[in-house]
Amino acid sequence: MVWKKKIEIYKSIRDVFDSILKGNINGEPSILAKVNVNFLQEPEVIHPLTGERLKLEKQALKNLLENINFSKMKNFEFSNDFRKTFYELWWNIPKYLAIPFIIPENPKIPFSSIIDYLDNLSAQSITDNLSLLLVSIGPVQEFIAAARSTIDLKMGSYLLSYLVFQGIKVIGEGYGYDNIIFPYMRGSYFVKKEFEKFGIKVSNYLAPSVASLPNVFTAIVPTDELQELKKKIEIAVKTEMQQISDFVKSYVLKNRIIGNQQINLLDRFSKSWDKQIAQFPTIIMVEQEMGNLKEIVEQHFEYTKDENIKKLFESIETLGIPEQVFYGVFSELLGIKSALRKATRDFIQVYENSIQHGDDLSGENKSLVEILTKYGNEEKKEKLSAISTIKRFFVNYLEKIGYKEAYEKLKTIKSTEEIAGKYKIAALIMDGDNMGKWISGKLAPSMKNRVHTKVIEYFEKNQSNEIKNLKNLRLISPSYQRTISRTLNNFANFVPKIVEEFDGLLIYAGGDDVLALFPSNKVFEAANKIRKVYSGIGNIKIDNFIFKDGWCYINDEKIPLFNMMGKKLTMSVGISIANSKFNLKMLLNLARNMEKLAKSNVKNGREKSSFAVATIRRSGQIKESKIFWEVNDYDVINEAQNFIKKYESKKSMKRVVIRIMHEFENFGVPDNIISLEEFKGKVIPFIAEKIFFNDLCDEKFLDIKDKEEFEEYLRVLENLEYARKENENED
Repeated sequence: MVWKKKIEIYKSIRDVFDSILKGNINGEPSILAKVNVNFLQEPEVIHPLTGERLKLEKQALKNLLENINFSKMKNFEFSNDFRKTFYELWWNIPKYLAIPFIIPENPKIPFSSIIDYLDNLSAQSITDNLSLLLVSIGPVQEFIAAARSTIDLKMGSYLLSYLVFQGIKVIGEGYGYDNIIFPYMRGSYFVKKEFEKFGIKVSNYLAPSVASLPNVFTAIVPTDELQELKKKIEIAVKTEMQQISDFVKSYVLKNRIIGNQQINLLDRFSKSWDKQIAQFPTIIMVEQEMGNLKEIVEQHFEYTKDENIKKLFESIETLGIPEQVFYGVFSELLGIKSALRKATRDFIQVYENSIQHGDDLSGENKSLVEILTKYGNEEKKEKLSAISTIKRFFVNYLEKIGYKEAYEKLKTIKSTEEIAGKYKIAALIMDGDNMGKWISGKLAPSMKNRVHTKVIEYFEKNQSNEIKNLKNLRLISPSYQRTISRTLNNFANFVPKIVEEFDGLLIYAGGDDVLALFPSNKVFEAANKIRKVYSGIGNIKIDNFIFKDGWCYINDEKIPLFNMMGKKLTMSVGISIANSKFNLKMLLNLARNMEKLAKSNVKNGREKSSFAVATIRRSGQIKESKIFWEVNDYDVINEAQNFIKKYESKKSMKRVVIRIMHEFENFGVPDNIISLEEFKGKVIPFIAEKIFFNDLCDEKFLDIKDKEEFEEYLRVLENLEYARKENENED
């Protein structure tokens, strides 16, 4: 039985833990068997993504290990309902044992967590013949961005996450949520609500109101059940969407007056509703078998022309490498198949013979519902399609199905005017850089950078060829991807706290993606904090958690709790700023364009890791700027904010940035008429004297030596200064 077998794997954690401390690891590559590493005497862990080494303090580690309480596992109540028992055990095992995720599965390769290892072992225990299944549900950007209000934006995102979970639930109910490699499901609010049906009460879950699931999930499933699973997933998603549709359709029929809103049904409401719903969502599924390694390596070569994998396969026996390290090959092929499938779009043509114009949100379907909203003596009219109407009233469906916590948070959503206050509205779109390459393992550390220092010293001392083999190996296991998945989940757990700190509205935080709205004077600090928490840098503090050197610590503890993405893994962000009454869809599209601009930033071997900003002025003029997060080893946003804050109380601050920019151009610095150093040495002091800013010559941004970066910094200053202005002070 699947569930009983999985339970036994988690119950074996004490034995696994003891083997780690003793260094007796089963199934490790034979090239490592010659070396013994005592984790207690040589405590070293390696960041799973950057390969950076962290020496643990022996006494701190000893104290931590002594506090691990295995008695909770002994006293755990194992019921005859094996699935229920497994669910509870899987969710709570990190909490029961209080084992930090940095305790490795193998001290010789100390980059993969013992918890991730057990999750992976459990997922693969269901059968000997396994496949990877990737499911994508969409459309995403155009569906979410089709919004006139924050309600449409927030609920469209939440609806998509909810539908993704319906597909995930098929896997979770059949084999366990540990079989979902991406996203990480331990801690999901959606899973919590399913567990309640089994009478399982759990804590430590993500914010109920946050759309935290990306539109794609990857699972390990039995190969011989694959086709049936795909049918079940499609039926589950479509059936739930139909139930949502039926509820909302009935809701608007029964409730023609809701508060200050009047609902009118338009031409062909009954005839066209179901036809429009049939278009959504689109579901794309691709699979990749994890057996027949020789055949798959050949297939990989056909797609990629990468001879390194072929050579590695030929030396499996020589190096003693287990076949599971070729997981990255399976994963890469899955990604290639997914990209090829998505390139062929599905079109469901719907002919609507109606006198009504297109939906006000997207324009893709005819309007079926008219909503009249009264604000005193004013009246706003909106015409919506079936899909847009569902977005508007989906929150009521959440109440119906018992999502109380989510309903209470989502029933009232701040408008753009309420978010902006006396400032402008800012849309923020953030995305992890090169995430596809990190997930596939192309940028993963080599095996040499993933083994304990003692292993390297042993091979170097014995002048062994193994060290050369380790240096050339760049392989990943399911545990590697699970680590990324778990880390992104931890990141998503902190994003709502940051957004709330800066008075924003979080639309979604799924995987490495973030979409949020902020008052314009706070968006830059929020973006800077989000990207630092993602990487785990900057000594950022949130509640009792501290982020530094790629790790997350609790308070002043000397042993980190878990890894973050690491300083080599960065984010880029696009920000658009406009009057709070500006068209929301256009604002989002502009932010998306800025994100692309940030990701296109390349200079002197650096790429991405940038932010780009567009401000829409009262005149309609759009001013853009882009720059790396850090220039000359200092934090651009922090320095720029400090500069603006230092002088903004003075009336002449409104002109200081523009004055510097004008003189920069007037003296021909861009055209090399004078050098940047001459400009800083002669013109800046002149400006400082004229505007009575004597400290201007001491500002840190004057250390920037690159002419183009200096100019970009000035443009950033201009946009930031504008963003910080109250509306009444806008030029």
